[in-house]
Amino acid sequence: GGTGIGKDLLELCGRAFLLAKEEIPDLRLMLVSGPRLDPNSIVAPEGVEVRGYVPDLYKHFAACDLAIVQGGGAVTLELTALRRPFLYFPLEGHCEQMNHVAERLSRHGAGIPQLFSRTTPETLARQITANVGREATWPVVAVDGAENSAEIICQFL
Repeated sequence: GGTGIGKDLLELCGRAFLLAKEEIPDLRLMLVSGPRLDPNSIVAPEGVEVRGYVPDLYKHFAACDLAIVQGGGAVTLELTALRRPFLYFPLEGHCEQMNHVAERLSRHGAGIPQLFSRTTPETLARQITANVGREATWPVVAVDGAENSAEIICQFL
């Protein structure tokens, strides 16, 4: 989460973690509150790491077995390109996240959409245990756009 809107999702993840840990004893959880939400305001179970802003968060994404994120375009596309499994919670009623981002992810076949209003700690724990470590099945996303652009521009110089 990056804003106060994500606090409820972060705390839901903490509650689900306790249940999922019963099935996966060595499960670890890092909650990232981002730059605008005080990490000390997050109620989290003992053993859960809570951080504020994390530079180079994509490196953590690259190493994770499952990410649970809000449905923003940048984060979900990073996870898609990194080929990491993820659950995403678009802000309900938010046109971009509910429609445009979800449609893009659907085209890629990446991510599993969730609705916060319909998610309990029990249902989220089931999603965690079912998807942690799942292999990416979507096609590789090209990440050489800047190089391709430079080559095209150089043709005109």
